Amino acid sequence: MAEQYARRRLTDRRDGRRLRTISPVFQLTPFMLRDPSDAVCSFTDQAEVSAIETWLRARRREGNEDISLIHIVIAAYVRMLANRPAMNRFVQGRFLYARHRIDVVLSYGRTGGANEGAQTVTVRFQPTDTVYDVYRKINTQLDNMKADESAGRTERVAATLVKTPRFVLRAAMAIIRWLDYHGWLRERWTDWSPFHGTAVISDEGACHLPSIARSMNRMGCMPVSLSVGRIRSAVELDKSGELHERKYMDYTVSYDSRIADNTYIGSAFRYFRYYLANPTELEKVPDRVNEDSL
Repeated sequence: MAEQYARRRLTDRRDGRRLRTISPVFQLTPFMLRDPSDAVCSFTDQAEVSAIETWLRARRREGNEDISLIHIVIAAYVRMLANRPAMNRFVQGRFLYARHRIDVVLSYGRTGGANEGAQTVTVRFQPTDTVYDVYRKINTQLDNMKADESAGRTERVAATLVKTPRFVLRAAMAIIRWLDYHGWLRERWTDWSPFHGTAVISDEGACHLPSIARSMNRMGCMPVSLSVGRIRSAVELDKSGELHERKYMDYTVSYDSRIADNTYIGSAFRYFRYYLANPTELEKVPDRVNEDSL
């Protein structure tokens, strides 16, 4: 973090600093669109995966046998944030904040049992992380999950809460939301919460599903959801009129439109598409990391 952001000011939060120099329209919007569901927008796009598949085959021959498409997707998103930091904003308590850290919530299924919910794990990144850093951090966190060292906290807390009477649970949730609204929720709560973070990213293709558009939750302050669908094939004509089979990855993005305007978000995802088409760029540390507004 730059030194000019190091000192915490009045109305700043533990997880973010309040933006004071942005347009008055953006400062007023959270008062008009009070809930994330009022401001949610979504779009579906596609990316050709031939370059990614070539890159993955080369890395697997080098010994990284379990590296996969989702590592590339998350690395491309982290690198996008290095260029477009406003995508790491969030709205809480009617104020717009710039998040201090990059916390990606990875959602994935386990055994596919009807009585088992999706599991989530939060992985913390730096904007300078390469794809190998992303690969290592995700695998380390997943190994911790399997060993039940720390990442099972979400289920343990949930198991404790559901044993309480319903009126107690409702009161507890109301208190948690009130504390979060004012920025007083303790960091150990927000660290395990699947509703607090930079973005939630899910690989629906691993479940043989297309990408899905997610709603924005009132709980927490998650501004972006990225859903990756299954790989599909398409036969297309090239410029010479010959038919070629290509593979595409569909993805759907749902986002809180209060964090930035559509022009900025469109430019951010141009970076995202660029890094998906050029995964070798993710092997290098970025030359520059942009800072958000004051």
